[in-house]
Amino acid sequence: MVDNWVDNNESTQFDDDEVFVDNTQQEINEEPTQKRKRVGKTRSDCWKSFEKIFIDGVWHGKCKWCERVLKANRNNTGTSSLNKHAKNCKQNPEKLKNQQTLQFKKEPTGEGSVSTWKHDDKRIKKAMLNLFVVGGLPFKFVENEVFIEYTNALNGKVVVPCRTTISKKVSLYYQEERNKLVTFLCNPLNTVHLTTDCWTSPSKRVHYIVITAHFIDDNWEMHKRIINFKELDSQRGEDIRKEVLKCIQGWGIKNVMTCTVDNASSNDKAIEFLKNKLPNLYNEGKHFHVRCMAHIINLIVRDGMNKNDESVKCLQDVVRYIRKSTQRIALFKKCMKAVGVESTKFLCNDCPTRWNSTYDLLKIAVDLEKAFYEYEMEDRSFARDVVTPVSENFVTCRAMVFFLEKFKVKTELVSTTSKPLANRFF
Repeated sequence: MVDNWVDNNESTQFDDDEVFVDNTQQEINEEPTQKRKRVGKTRSDCWKSFEKIFIDGVWHGKCKWCERVLKANRNNTGTSSLNKHAKNCKQNPEKLKNQQTLQFKKEPTGEGSVSTWKHDDKRIKKAMLNLFVVGGLPFKFVENEVFIEYTNALNGKVVVPCRTTISKKVSLYYQEERNKLVTFLCNPLNTVHLTTDCWTSPSKRVHYIVITAHFIDDNWEMHKRIINFKELDSQRGEDIRKEVLKCIQGWGIKNVMTCTVDNASSNDKAIEFLKNKLPNLYNEGKHFHVRCMAHIINLIVRDGMNKNDESVKCLQDVVRYIRKSTQRIALFKKCMKAVGVESTKFLCNDCPTRWNSTYDLLKIAVDLEKAFYEYEMEDRSFARDVVTPVSENFVTCRAMVFFLEKFKVKTELVSTTSKPLANRFF
């Protein structure tokens, strides 16, 4: 009985020790599991605005904006207090997304109104495309640090795209605007007026033609759009009429009222051909052919300039001679100071195909008459290389400036594209 009792106690003690070891091993295994749960990933969005910290055995959240500390115990408070603070924190920049801003909107009539401003990402991107297209800016400009700083200062929510994205967006933008224009021009109720001109490149001897459409929209605003710019085989009437007719049919224009061209004989042949080909011309095409008034003024001016060609050519050669060298330019400026001529303008060259540039050359040159006399004394090779101007040349050119000034004003008046000019033409 005793032996049995001892055996049973030993057995019982052995069993208790075995149980004790197993429980210890279980506690050791459970300890890292509990630690892994503590450092698990946070699922609430409020932690984007808080920094997780451990204080006195309890998890807390420290606000990244105002540094306020709040409890975030999973068993008791949870993250409700953190969510509430994240929405109401005055220093949280995310709060500005839901804040409404007032803006002053000016109407076309001149009156203004106050409305609520909202961040419109599409509107901002379209305005940026207009900036690059209308302003003619290179696509690389979008990566300029100053431009990025400027856009961030205007609106911190704007994400500036790269130049590759801008180039793709411009192509899509062109297609959208072209489709709108095609829809408008194809409407037979909309009247379209065309202007066309041809010229030849002096360097490569290549002929070009440009066709511009002028129209008035539903808001009574005048518009002009270049609808064709291509190379031309020649400036003969046959080639011009083919290209103009091809352009009209390509855009689907239904109602062409007039076509304005210069007074070249090739244009007369092209207009007669178009009168017979285009349907639904106003008053059977009697007003279809409009001659360019600016070109008529140009012919008058050139005819008048030929009668005083010697004096004009003398000043043209002298100005061209001085502007060919930086030393001569510096010497002429020195002569201007010596004779007491105070002028913000300096000698400028003219363009052979633009008579108004000749007007600018003569107007500046006659005001610097005394400087030319002083320059002749300073530059010994001046009288040897060119014919120096005398007082008679300046008197003639001064009269020419008075003559050209009136035509310059008229040319600028008839060259505008934002006002109707038919009444002034008649």
